[in-house]
Amino acid sequence: MHLAFFILAMLPYFQWATIPLGPLTLQVWGLMVALGILLAVLILWKRGKARGFDPEQLLSVTLWMIVVGFVFARLSHVFLYEPAFYLSHPFEILRVDKGGLSSFGGFVGAGLALFWLVKKGRIEKKKLWAMLDQLSFAAIYGWMVARVGCSLTHLHWGVLCEDCPLAINTPEGGRYDMAVLEIIGLIPLAIVFFVLRKRKMFEGFFRAAVMVYYGALRFVLDFFRATDVAHVDARYFGLTPAQYFAIVMVGLGIVFFKKRRV
Repeated sequence: MHLAFFILAMLPYFQWATIPLGPLTLQVWGLMVALGILLAVLILWKRGKARGFDPEQLLSVTLWMIVVGFVFARLSHVFLYEPAFYLSHPFEILRVDKGGLSSFGGFVGAGLALFWLVKKGRIEKKKLWAMLDQLSFAAIYGWMVARVGCSLTHLHWGVLCEDCPLAINTPEGGRYDMAVLEIIGLIPLAIVFFVLRKRKMFEGFFRAAVMVYYGALRFVLDFFRATDVAHVDARYFGLTPAQYFAIVMVGLGIVFFKKRRV
């Protein structure tokens, strides 16, 4: 009875945005993003070495993908999500400490960096898809840690929903936090990946699984994003930019599943 009540009850309101360190102030969101990247890199390093990849090459490739991914994530957010706000507040474009990174923009940037490295001969073409598989496996765990930072600082509010399970009991009533929902939604995929971590899957399995699962998850969750907060995600024909990216992502993932090589 008590367990059922706990599951059905709203989550208590909490917010942890900064950590004061003497004259410095550490941003919790940035800290969790950094920890997520570190976790993903460590997983990639360990799995890559076990599968015959050059550790130094893996680190170099990962750094390029992170840097280019961040740039595209920010630019995508600025021009696709809140163009009116940033046109009237151009200096805010540099305030990444306040959040404002498009996940799908980051994916596109990271992908472009990877293919650019292939074109420059930094990565052998025959190793590209295998490397993407390892990157996809590692990224899911790092992504969940980074999303913890979003949930602690409430960067992505969802709709008001009184007495709804998993809603945050805010001063204005129950409201979903999209980062919390995304973390919960990714737990099943993370468990499946952990169970399959030592099994020999067909080349591209983890890449395709991430694309289909995350794309579908994000498409559904974005319908619950708030439209009554200070910074509202833009909608184009009723859908957010992320939902259009999600449709493409799911489609590509299905193609990869169909073209799998055992």
